[in-house]
Amino acid sequence: MKITDLIPKKSIVVELKGRDKKSVILELVQAAKKAHEGEKFAVPEIVEAIVAREKVGSTGLGGGVGIPHAKFADVKGVIGAFGRCNPGIDFAAVDGQPVQLVFLVLAPPTKNEQYLSALQKVMTALKRPNFAKFLRTAKALKDIEEIFREVEEPAPV
Repeated sequence: MKITDLIPKKSIVVELKGRDKKSVILELVQAAKKAHEGEKFAVPEIVEAIVAREKVGSTGLGGGVGIPHAKFADVKGVIGAFGRCNPGIDFAAVDGQPVQLVFLVLAPPTKNEQYLSALQKVMTALKRPNFAKFLRTAKALKDIEEIFREVEEPAPV
C-alpha cells in the first residue's frame, strides 16, 4: 500500500479549521468519506470511535504529529486522510507539544493486517529526513501530493 493509495487527493485538507482534537478528527473523517465515495459509514459514529480510542492512549506521537486511528465495522476498506493545523492543537502528545500534522487511518476489524500496514507506512514516511518539515511548509495541495509521491520512492543509498 502506498501513501497516495491510503490518502488520495480528495482526503487531504491543506488547512484544518478545527481548533481542538475532536473537531479536527471530524474534518478528517468527513474528508475521508468524501474521497472514498463507495464508503457508506456514519461520520458521527466514527468520530466517537476515534475519540474513544484516544481516551485509551493519545495518538499524538510527538514532534508535532498525530495519527488518530480506529477499527470500525461499517468501513469496508483501509482509508485515510491528512490535514494540517496551524499553529497546532493540543493532542495530548507524548512530548506535550501541539500537533500540526494529522494522519487519519480507518479500517474494518477484518482487515487488521492491512490496517497495521497502513499505520506502518505512515510511520516509515515520518522517519524519512525532512518529510514532516516539507509537509509543514508545503504551500498548496499539489505540493503535499508531490511530497507523498516522493516518499514512496526508494531512499537514496
